[in-house]
Amino acid sequence: MPGPNLPADPGPPAAADIPPPDDPRPWQTLSTRQAFRNRWVGVALDQVHLPTGAVYEYTRLEPAGVGVGVVGFNAAGQVLLEREYRHGVGQVIWQLPGGLASPEEDLQAAGLRELLEETGYAPRAVTGETVRYLGAVWDNPALGPGQSHLFAAWDLVPVDRPRRDPAELVTLHWRSPGWLQEAVRRGEIQDRVVVAAVAYCMLNGWI
Repeated sequence: MPGPNLPADPGPPAAADIPPPDDPRPWQTLSTRQAFRNRWVGVALDQVHLPTGAVYEYTRLEPAGVGVGVVGFNAAGQVLLEREYRHGVGQVIWQLPGGLASPEEDLQAAGLRELLEETGYAPRAVTGETVRYLGAVWDNPALGPGQSHLFAAWDLVPVDRPRRDPAELVTLHWRSPGWLQEAVRRGEIQDRVVVAAVAYCMLNGWI
């Protein structure tokens, strides 16, 4: 089970959080043209004015929603992982249950919904001690504003059969926290959501 709750208010920013005086200046967007959109992603072409005075065309991805991911533990302390073929990299990879939150959907509720839909598992009870927010990661800040919000959930039990999309061909695997850390360390796991979740859990002393 998790340790003490983190403070709700982190207080004033530490010195390291204050941008240095020589920080690069933001760009100014002059115009935006939608080049492509489907249910998953949009592609926008921005005309931007750089601090140098130059005008530049920048290709930017517009995500269809906010990402959520859940690192889930059973009563024995094992972590629930997925194996899935990802066509973008042409490999079967290790990943966490997750997906996109619906518009206006609570992010924690979205994470637990994705966990249930993909795996059939859920926490035995949802409380402030069994489900905790870990943090967020940018998907690729060079290409767009997409973010994934990460949660940890404890005491997972099977409650239903998975209800996956037709293209979600997933196998489920329980692994120890030590195995998970070592798989990240040796580069077997490279998915940003898993790596970030491991880092957040280690920082909190949960694995």
